[in-house]
Amino acid sequence: MIESHSIVRKALPSQDDLKARREHCSVDSRLLGSVGAALGQQIRIRRTATEYALYTVSELRDEDDADVVRIGLTGRRRLGTDDPFEGAIALPAADPTLSESDAEASGELVERLDDDGEHRGLIVIAPHGGDIEPHTDEQAERVVFGLGGYGVSSWGCKGWKERREDGSGGALECWHITSTEIDPSSFPGLGSVIDRGFAHAVAFHGFDESEILIGGTAPAPLKEEIRCAIEAATSGSDIPVRIAKPDDQFGGDDPCNIVNLLTVGGAGGIQIEQSLPARRDHATAIADAIATVFARELRRHRPPWQENISDLIEWVRQAARRVLDWGSRRMP
Repeated sequence: MIESHSIVRKALPSQDDLKARREHCSVDSRLLGSVGAALGQQIRIRRTATEYALYTVSELRDEDDADVVRIGLTGRRRLGTDDPFEGAIALPAADPTLSESDAEASGELVERLDDDGEHRGLIVIAPHGGDIEPHTDEQAERVVFGLGGYGVSSWGCKGWKERREDGSGGALECWHITSTEIDPSSFPGLGSVIDRGFAHAVAFHGFDESEILIGGTAPAPLKEEIRCAIEAATSGSDIPVRIAKPDDQFGGDDPCNIVNLLTVGGAGGIQIEQSLPARRDHATAIADAIATVFARELRRHRPPWQENISDLIEWVRQAARRVLDWGSRRMP
């Protein structure tokens, strides 16, 4: 971990962005350079050994003191205080060395990439996995498992953090970064695939609304196919499933949204926003529904020779299973 001492001060009267956006900070360019970061990237800000959070550098300022970082009131409250303080800024955004069990035990953020370096059909992402938006990473993994024969790629982050005694804090407050501001240079795994140009990308998210919202820049017919599949999968739950409108806050159609940036021309992103009951009670059913839709989609664009090879592999597997079964029955 690379750290530099910092002095966190209140946002200036002119810094409306910092006052409105709790994930944003301004940093003196000399301080930011000392940890090798740049404007727009994500950095950690630490107040104490147990109070730290991830922020997006939204502004560079030439301060009188090179150690100055500025955060608005709601941003400082993410660190458990209303007041200015001395602390540190640090990189990397996600710890690359920890196992998931160790990350959960220590209240950390980890990045995960599963990719063969070549696949361009579909990438499934969960930027806010672990306890940030619970069950979203499990859903992404479920889709990848269900599409195992297609070499589907996946990327995500998983974060954990204990709440304070008063119930504030936690993983969402500590690690969440808005999807339109996730900087690939802050996450090496994401950076390695951001320019691949996938035909499709699906992002699993959670929100506080009482519905399931299907957004992104993908074509309307694909969104409708996904809506129908999810609606069938959650039948009887009374959870509404709808396609986002252009003015929906969580519509996911911003060109800067990471799910869209991963696709060719930014035109293949699907963002799935889900209520907690939807994720808690129907996570597997929703993931399986999406896997079914994309199995058909990927099959449509699969070269015939590749489909034939898949059929041959499956035939060999079945034949081997029959031989083993026959052999076990003949054993004395």
